[in-house]
Amino acid sequence: MPAERLKLFATLTSERGLWRRGRTLRHGLRAAISIAALGLWLTSPGTPVAPTPASAAAPCGAPGEMVQKGLDAYAQSRYELAMPSFDCVLRTDDGLQKLHAEFFLARIHSDDTGGFVDHARAYALFQGISEQADAVDPDDSRRAPFVAKAVTAIAGYVRRGLPEIGLKADPERAVEYYRQAATFFNEPDAQFEMAKLHLAGVYVPKDVPLGLHYIQNLVQANNAPAQAFMAEQHWRGSYAPQIAKDRSRALAMSKLAVENAGPSDRLWIEDSYQNIYCATPAVERSRAAAMAAAWRRAYLQTPNAERAPQAQKSPQAPMALGRRQPALSRTCSNGDPVDMELRSDIAAPPVTSSLTQNTPQPTTPAGMRAPPR
Repeated sequence: MPAERLKLFATLTSERGLWRRGRTLRHGLRAAISIAALGLWLTSPGTPVAPTPASAAAPCGAPGEMVQKGLDAYAQSRYELAMPSFDCVLRTDDGLQKLHAEFFLARIHSDDTGGFVDHARAYALFQGISEQADAVDPDDSRRAPFVAKAVTAIAGYVRRGLPEIGLKADPERAVEYYRQAATFFNEPDAQFEMAKLHLAGVYVPKDVPLGLHYIQNLVQANNAPAQAFMAEQHWRGSYAPQIAKDRSRALAMSKLAVENAGPSDRLWIEDSYQNIYCATPAVERSRAAAMAAAWRRAYLQTPNAERAPQAQKSPQAPMALGRRQPALSRTCSNGDPVDMELRSDIAAPPVTSSLTQNTPQPTTPAGMRAPPR
């Protein structure tokens, strides 16, 4: 299996010191499914706890080859072809390849738009992976990113609840999962959720500087949801003076979010961008375009793996949730076409220790103060 596809999320923040493995969360992880809920899932009629008959009859190759075959189909959103390959691995491997197959099967079953949604099975698969969180080394690029994503997925299920398996919503327990994934594994989706919780003071103490610190780091890492969130705050001025109210900045940041958005976030990010674009005067649109160009260089943007899954050499490509479709044409109410051109030709220069001294600081164009120390 190519080593490149396992070196994931190299731009994540370094907040790991806020969390260390503890026995308290170990017990919380193992208690994520109650015995009753697990029993209900295992006995639910129609629940695909085993491979489908079609996949069970298919011949299986070496686990590594089957994972790669599944990933090739997965990257093209050919889930019907990817699932039999991953199911083969579940039957023939009990190590790293099985972990990867379980992860991508869970992603397929948790995708509400993919045609194979089965949240009960997705939850069970994610749960099995998350139980490794207490033992995996966060620097183990072969395992840690998958375990971290699984913990974040479990947090979402626990936060919302899953009636089909009898799992009741428990937002406070979900926070513990988010916190572990965000601080111990530096998982960006969990960091984004923790940021919003701290900004709102919901289920955690209100801490605006900490929340904005998370958002700022994610923006610099080209995290599309965080960039879209930042754009909306620039538009509204909700957190001034930390985030300046500025329509040009809002539009520029929103454009970056559109360029970096993956399939699961594309529609809402493009909706937000259209609203900001159409409400921005033409002269400020030109200023925003110049800002966006400068920020692309400052953030060292590379073509997003979800946006261009055909670039299989990208280390983030295996994490993409299927193929990103081209942006749809959009029009403002006055007839102006919305600029939906995606920049996919930007190559990142080498990252050096002098980066922060020789390039504009991302916090400056974002209009934010330095985070607390």
